[in-house]
Amino acid sequence: VPDAAAVDNVTVVDVEEGVEVVVSDPTVVDNITVLDVDEDVEVVAADATVVDNITVLDVDEDVDVVVSDVVVVEDVAVDD
Repeated sequence: VPDAAAVDNVTVVDVEEGVEVVVSDPTVVDNITVLDVDEDVEVVAADATVVDNITVLDVDEDVDVVVSDVVVVEDVAVDD
């Protein structure tokens, strides 16, 4: 999602291949959720003013969550 003013609710559920969620240059990112993925997951939020709620659950392979050049980050959770 490039050059968006606000990104609200990106949800990825039950994927058997790798997942990459990239959000660049938004003002606000609210709720990125990745659930039940069998391969690698990468979530990137770059150059955002506010990132609120990134959740990655039940991933069988590697998980990368990259939040760069962000003013406020709230609630980043990675579990199993």
